Amino acid sequence: MSTAPFDYNTQRPRLIIPEYGRNVQRMVEHCLEVDDREKRTHTAKAIIQVIARLNPHLRNHDNFERTLWDHLWIMSEFKLDVDAPFPMPKPEELESKPERVPYPQTAVK
Repeated sequence: MSTAPFDYNTQRPRLIIPEYGRNVQRMVEHCLEVDDREKRTHTAKAIIQVIARLNPHLRNHDNFERTLWDHLWIMSEFKLDVDAPFPMPKPEELESKPERVPYPQTAVK
């Protein structure tokens, strides 16, 4: 009888964007390990195509390709160095909170 321990997701590293799944996260980690910049760029573009196929509803957005590239940089923790069609955003830009909405302070009728 085998007593090998089970591999639970709770014991694995946390997914940065869980909607894309562990396989996409592994692809991003592999892309970070590629030494040649040209191959790394080609791999990143392939990952973008996979993400777009997994989430066809994103194509309805005005800037869906920009969103996918932003998600790729987030999943790589902003370490990915590729020739992308968009500049890499600063982490502070993506983590900033919107300003508070001013609500009227008058009494309700």
